[in-house]
Amino acid sequence: MALNDRFNKLFGLDDEQGQPDTDFNQRTDVDDKVTAMDNDNISDSKSQIALFEPRIFSDAKEAAKQLIAGQAVILNFERIDDEQTKRIVDFLSGTLFAIDGSIEEVGTHIFLCTPKSFEINGSLYSNIQNGDLSHDNINKE
Repeated sequence: MALNDRFNKLFGLDDEQGQPDTDFNQRTDVDDKVTAMDNDNISDSKSQIALFEPRIFSDAKEAAKQLIAGQAVILNFERIDDEQTKRIVDFLSGTLFAIDGSIEEVGTHIFLCTPKSFEINGSLYSNIQNGDLSHDNINKE
């Protein structure tokens, strides 16, 4: 019979199931403690996007530091030759690979580099190529 009692208790089928619980209104002597949340622990930091217009290859180091720090970077390569642009993009691509980030060309000579915490949606560059973002098309809408 003891085995049957254990089986019933295991599945909640004991004899006390129909009995009302009489100690649910009893108050314990334990004091309730309420603690205020410390506002110092809440971060007010905002995501930032750093803008760079590199002139020489060594300027890429600062952009890489920003990416490693978790900031997105927009690079404008209009004032630098194509060879230096390629070297900088290759360098930053390695940095982005290491931090699981991404790089997108969003305009002519303009690149957006983002760390893993950012997500890039849409295709702005194809809109520029198609002329959808020209001044005349924007004013028509």
